[in-house]
Amino acid sequence: MKKLLIFFILILLTLPVFAQMAIGGYVKSYWIPYRLTLFENGDTKHTTAVQTPWGEPDISAGVNFDGWSEFGGIHLGVDVANGAANRSAHAYSATGSGWVWVKPLGFIPILETFTIYLGNPNNSQLKGKVGGSDLATYVLNNSYSVDRLLQQQGYISSNAEREFRLEVQNPEYNTFTPFNPYSWGNANAVTQNLWWPRIAAAAMVTWEPVKNLFIGFFIAPEMLSLNDWNADAAGINNPILDPVNGGKLGDDDINQDYYDIGKVYKRIQFGIGYNMPGIGFARVQYIGVRNVIEAAFQLTALGDLTFDFGFKFPFEGTDKDDPSTYKRKRDYQASVAAAYRFYDFRFTGRVDAAFMASDSSRVGMPVRERGLNLLVYLVPSYQIGVGTIGLDVGFEYEQKDNWNNWQNDSMMAGAAFWFSRNMGNANFKCAVAARFPLEWNGSAQPLDIFIPIALEVGF
Repeated sequence: MKKLLIFFILILLTLPVFAQMAIGGYVKSYWIPYRLTLFENGDTKHTTAVQTPWGEPDISAGVNFDGWSEFGGIHLGVDVANGAANRSAHAYSATGSGWVWVKPLGFIPILETFTIYLGNPNNSQLKGKVGGSDLATYVLNNSYSVDRLLQQQGYISSNAEREFRLEVQNPEYNTFTPFNPYSWGNANAVTQNLWWPRIAAAAMVTWEPVKNLFIGFFIAPEMLSLNDWNADAAGINNPILDPVNGGKLGDDDINQDYYDIGKVYKRIQFGIGYNMPGIGFARVQYIGVRNVIEAAFQLTALGDLTFDFGFKFPFEGTDKDDPSTYKRKRDYQASVAAAYRFYDFRFTGRVDAAFMASDSSRVGMPVRERGLNLLVYLVPSYQIGVGTIGLDVGFEYEQKDNWNNWQNDSMMAGAAFWFSRNMGNANFKCAVAARFPLEWNGSAQPLDIFIPIALEVGF
C-alpha cells in the first residue's frame, strides 16, 4: 500500500511540469467455462478455469503514467503478473517500471533527436513487425530441453526444466528483438534462446541523425537472473535473483551499485535500422547478453502484402569465468512472417525455426547439438458488421537429438475458430479451440477441446 501511495504522490507532483500527460491502465484475463479432455486410454475430464493462457497468474494488469514535453519526459508504471511463467501469482508479484528521458543537445541540428533514457526503458521501433495469435498459447510451445548437467552444476534451477526455444506469446520477437524486451524476464535458464534477465537499472540512447535512420543502444549494469526459488513465511515460492554482471564493487553506499565495466558493456544491445520508403525497413543488431547478431528486413513494396524476414546468428561463449555460457551456443533462428489485407479480409502467417544450438563444454564427451524446432501459424480473419471472425491454426515440431534424447520426433497442433469485438476501450473474444492428439516426448497427447473467453479493458 505504501508503494502505491508513493507512486500516486509522484504522479501528482509531476502533473504541472509536462506539456502533455497520459494516465492509463489495462486488465486482461481469460475464462474457460468448459474444457473437455479425452485421454488415449478412454478417460475423460471436464474442467473449468479463470487464468491467463500462459499459466500461473489469473490476470495481466497494469497502471501507467506518462508525461512529456518537447525536450524530456517520464514514465511510471506498475504491472501485476503480466504473463511471466517464472513469477509467482500473488500480491507481491507486482513490479514497477519507470524511466526518465531528455533530449539535451537539441541546439545542435544533427543532434536534435539524440535522446538519453535512464531507469528501466524499452523501445520497440526495430522489433519484428508481424505478430501471431493470443490463442496459439493454448495449443503450442511445450518445447523444452532438460539440461540435467547444468542443473547438477547449479546453473539451472531444479524447478526450471523448460528451455523454451521460440517465442509464442510475442512471436514477432523471433524475427527481431526490441530493446529490453522482457521487463519481467522471460525464461529461467541462461542457455535458453528467450533468456533476458530482469533489469533493475539501465541506460538507453536513441538517435536519428538523418531521416529514416535509427540508431540505438541499451546497457544494463544491474541485470538480475532467476537461479532458484525460496519459500517465504507464508509458504509462497519467490524467485531468487542474482546479479548477471557478477558481484557489486562493495556494500557501502558509494559502491553498492557499481559493477565491472567489462562485464557490463560486453552485454550491450546495439541496433541500427533504415527505412527505405516504398521498399522496406532493414535492421541489424548485436545482443551481447545472448551473444547473438540479428538481421531483419520488412518488405513494404507490395502494397497490402507485407513480409518480414529475420535471421539470428549466435556465437559460442568464450568467457571461461562464465561457465553457464562458456563453449555453449544458442540456436540459429530463421523467421518468415506475412500480413495481407484485402478489404475486410485479413491474413497473418508465420514460420519460425530454431536449430543447431551446441554445447562443447563437456570435457571428454561428444558435442551436443539441438535439432529443429519449428512453429507455424496461419490466422485468416474477416471483418463483419459487429466484429471479426477468424481461424487460428498452429503447428509445432521438435526433432529428436542428442540434447533432448527423445525416442521420436515430437509434434503438436491446434486450431481455434473465434469471434472478437472491439468496443472502444473494451475488447471481447471467444473461441472454440482444440489441441489434437499427437505425440510429444514419447507420450500421446490428449484431445483437448475448450472454450476460452477473453476480456480486456484499457483506458
